[in-house]
Amino acid sequence: MDRDGRTIPLPRWMTVIGSLVLGFHLMALLILVLAAPSGPWPTPFGADMALAPWFAGKLNDFFLPYYLKPLKLTHNYHFLTNRTSTTGVYFTAKLRDAKGEVFLTVEVPDANANAFVRHRQSLLARGLGDDQPVPPMMGESVAAPNQQVNRIKIWDMADGKPRELILREIPEHLVPRDRPVMKTSDWTELLVRSYVRYLARRYQAGSVEIVRHSQEPIPPAALIGDFPAQAFDELISNFGPLPASGK
Repeated sequence: MDRDGRTIPLPRWMTVIGSLVLGFHLMALLILVLAAPSGPWPTPFGADMALAPWFAGKLNDFFLPYYLKPLKLTHNYHFLTNRTSTTGVYFTAKLRDAKGEVFLTVEVPDANANAFVRHRQSLLARGLGDDQPVPPMMGESVAAPNQQVNRIKIWDMADGKPRELILREIPEHLVPRDRPVMKTSDWTELLVRSYVRYLARRYQAGSVEIVRHSQEPIPPAALIGDFPAQAFDELISNFGPLPASGK
């Protein structure tokens, strides 16, 4: 713009170069998105991820290290909420007083919390769903003199409730060998103990009972195969009442 307020047009060569630079930048971002794997998709061998188109992968091999990485633009815009293979998990915490009476029930994630708090709560709930398989023992264990055999906590079905699990502590050599057996991970136990201590301190509770609700994702293969209706029912796992110390 000159002194009289009139707009001075840019030279044509500057407009062309600016358009080319902008087009190059947008193309690099588009190729990064197209080069991301997609899925899971149903295959004859089970659900699997699909590779990116060949041309997108080849172009991304150039754009990513030489252009996008220096600009710190390496995210391919595939967010966690797009990953439908993740198990859905939420849990409730029943707070009991010194007499064992429930005086408050807390649900995590809290539907009334703001988006930032709810996101962190969903990460906490997802951490409670990290169960691990228990490998069966190949032989029998014998305790040392004046010692007890090793014991382990496993998920076992509640009496008469096929979709409810409770934690049972049993001798290690009595782990069932005729079916898959799961246990809580060390990370899950750490999260549970920490959250129990937090709730007990905040609400002056004598004990806290953590009940996890989980639901397996519906796989793409359900569109082409027959699955029993109860296969996707909610699974309830009770960690049992824990004292205020969390132990």
